[in-house]
Amino acid sequence: MLHHLIIFIITCFSIAPAFSQPVHDLIPYRSDSLWGYADTTMRVVITPRYEAAQLFYGKLAAVKMSGKMGYIDKTGQVVVPLIYSNAGNFMDGFAVVESARKWGVLDKNGKEVVPLKYDGVGQFYEDMAIVSLNNKWGFVNKFGNEVVPAEYQGASKFSNGYAAVMKDYKWGFVNNAGKEVCKPIYDRVRDFSQGFAAVSRGGLWGFIDIYGREVIPLKYESASDFKDGLAAVKLNGKVGFINHSGSKVISFKYDGANDFSEEKALVQQGTQVGFIDKKGKEFIKPKYEVAYDFSEGRAIVYLLKSYSFIDETGEEFPLVCDNVRSFREGLAAVQKNEKWGFMDKQGNVVIPLKYDHADDFLEGYAVVRFNGKWGYIDKKGREFFK
Repeated sequence: MLHHLIIFIITCFSIAPAFSQPVHDLIPYRSDSLWGYADTTMRVVITPRYEAAQLFYGKLAAVKMSGKMGYIDKTGQVVVPLIYSNAGNFMDGFAVVESARKWGVLDKNGKEVVPLKYDGVGQFYEDMAIVSLNNKWGFVNKFGNEVVPAEYQGASKFSNGYAAVMKDYKWGFVNNAGKEVCKPIYDRVRDFSQGFAAVSRGGLWGFIDIYGREVIPLKYESASDFKDGLAAVKLNGKVGFINHSGSKVISFKYDGANDFSEEKALVQQGTQVGFIDKKGKEFIKPKYEVAYDFSEGRAIVYLLKSYSFIDETGEEFPLVCDNVRSFREGLAAVQKNEKWGFMDKQGNVVIPLKYDHADDFLEGYAVVRFNGKWGYIDKKGREFFK
């Protein structure tokens, strides 16, 4: 398990996770060094003329021309003038923008609902966005109101209705009304998950509830988030799992463990790793040198200089590759001889290994680099670039 101080980075121009997967009917299309848009049949709809173009989210997409960014609609008309140095994707009707090193937020009509006065602004989570000003941190809502004043030394995104904040080098929590529900008294904290947050003081970990009460004593050497009703904790040098009441569910016998993913958890004994279910049954005995968490019913494993993926029964599907990543949207990025492509869940290479770089698929498309230039591909391997 990896435990660390929460690190807060303002993401300036990146795609944030979408809670409902949009359907993209127009895809950024590159012709030489210019970008436009094509439909799903690869018919060019908006002529390539931009230096950069992002996917449409809602009715608008961020584009760049002459070093400045703004937003166009699906007819190619400019809706928000290209006056910004950075412009993020619209998420739930709001987008983060930057000009002259100051950040703010636009609504879908291009109105600045959060004025461009901050040194950094994050995406909205639970209707609250983290902001920084003069090395202090706070939160604004979608109306631009500074609900939590920018007076803290650090902060995390909202999760389960609460966000961690740091004052005088100690951590506590605020709610979405800006009230400190837990005074900053802890050395380290993790975000709330399933109504509990792991907290640490004096080198020992426990859990608080949403009222800030220490409901599971601070007695563990480490603690992870609750997932699927269980949290991995370390006691006397060994890792086991407890439930919401703090009762031991899975014995303290492992040297390491990840959070549960798809109701399975990776565990380590000595230098070998395997998997357990929520009852603690080792349905895949620790025998691998490396393993990734289960994703979409598959887990990547490594043994004796060879990769395989395994299914939920433990059946192995050997892979001939130098590197491989977990499955996303039914496909996994795989590398051989420094070239990337994609394979399906049967281990078949369905998109040739020819790319210098390949991101995971997100919402039906993946960003790849080919011959030094970037572009999009779909799951059929069709390239939206030339």
